[in-house]
Amino acid sequence: MDIYRLGESKYLKISWKTLEELAEELAEKIISSYRFDTLIGVLRGGMIVAHLLSDILSIDEIYPIGCSSYTDIYKRSQVRVYHPLIIDDLKDRKVLVVDDVADSGETLKTIIEQLIIPKNPLEYRTATLHIKPWSKFKPDYYVRIADAWIVYPWEKYEMIKLLGPKFIQSLGEEDGINMLSELVDKEVHKIRRILLTLSSSQ
Repeated sequence: MDIYRLGESKYLKISWKTLEELAEELAEKIISSYRFDTLIGVLRGGMIVAHLLSDILSIDEIYPIGCSSYTDIYKRSQVRVYHPLIIDDLKDRKVLVVDDVADSGETLKTIIEQLIIPKNPLEYRTATLHIKPWSKFKPDYYVRIADAWIVYPWEKYEMIKLLGPKFIQSLGEEDGINMLSELVDKEVHKIRRILLTLSSSQ
């Protein structure tokens, strides 16, 4: 595993290749015991995982649900649904809800309790690539347990903006940016430009 450490914090780097392998493993676990007809992806990251599953399992339609809870690294707010499920009734449907990671578990718990169960599905299950050891909600399917902050390949710019100041403060500008460059697979000069734009906008 590509683990990066900064003080007491750990960051797990996931490449696109690793992501595809994890999605394939997740798909195998799901199809071994569950045949579903309605695939729901949680925006943002879960929608990408759902897209990969739809490709692997030859599923044409994905329905999005938009939720947010993070305000910063390791800082959470109350789960907010900003894009509800557009299907009014899930009667006679077998549903799979997909997210990238179950961290505290609150996002999936909220979705199931507030958006899925009230629509009366025939059956529902949940799936994620990762689960944190402290998650209060355990998905029906997951691939890896991780106790680090997971850096997925679709959130490189977000990670640069959030982690750049922390890395620089702890390691100095050169070492901090070099470590960040390795973590997000982005050239040093591009990271400098992003951080410069960020600082000039503040």
